[in-house]
Amino acid sequence: MVTGNGFQTHKGFTLVELITVIIVLGVVSIGVTSFIRSGVQIFNDVSERDELLSQSRFVLERLNRELRSAVPNSARVAQTNGAQCIEFVPTMWATYYTRLPLTPSTIREVNIVELGDQNGQFSLASGDMAIVYPTDSADVYDAAEQKRRTILSCTDSEDGDCATNDSSEHLATLTVDGAFADVSPASRLYIVRNAVSYCVRDGGIFRHQTSIAQDQTVFGTGGTLMAENIINNLSVSAQLPFTIQNATLNRNSLIQILLAFELNDETINLSSDIHVPNVP
Repeated sequence: MVTGNGFQTHKGFTLVELITVIIVLGVVSIGVTSFIRSGVQIFNDVSERDELLSQSRFVLERLNRELRSAVPNSARVAQTNGAQCIEFVPTMWATYYTRLPLTPSTIREVNIVELGDQNGQFSLASGDMAIVYPTDSADVYDAAEQKRRTILSCTDSEDGDCATNDSSEHLATLTVDGAFADVSPASRLYIVRNAVSYCVRDGGIFRHQTSIAQDQTVFGTGGTLMAENIINNLSVSAQLPFTIQNATLNRNSLIQILLAFELNDETINLSSDIHVPNVP
């Protein structure tokens, strides 16, 4: 553009205007960045809390289900080398007996209410055992107590196949490797196969499945990881994950579980009491 006096002028921004715009954009960008960072942090916190809750709910629900179906008085706790384990014997099947050989009898047959069904869910495996009237953990794990006997065979009065419930008397016969030391006041008989241990160590909780043995194993390696980010201090008695209150005359055994989870400064403490409803 040419003015009347011959000078050419150009439209544009002054230096003050440019500096003002830069300052305003900087303030706005700082506010937007802070808002985005806050939203991302909230999302991360919620995700971490949800992850911890999911882990804790899963392991507690799994423990609850397995312990509630355990053989009565089979739960026991041991601790060593930075790990604490709770061990118990799951019940494969439970039934009632109508005849039970007691020591020193040489009879080896136990008459039980037949467990078979048309779907064939009942199936004994080699090494399965029968337990009668376990009043403490030794009765479950120590074969010398004569409360646990290995099952050699199972037959019924019809086709001899215990996998189908076709006996007119609804009875089956277990052949075991010895007589039992005592009778059950409720005539209860538990069929078991193995032992299960849950061990807290190395910031996680691990599940182990083993044979039934007199001495409890505290596992320092291996197992199936059930949950992680556990921060229980095993050197402090108040933070021990597993505590057992043995059964009394007026209540079943009670297993207390205390687990502390932490992930990126997000901490969750969970406490649960599990009743073992089964009785000898």
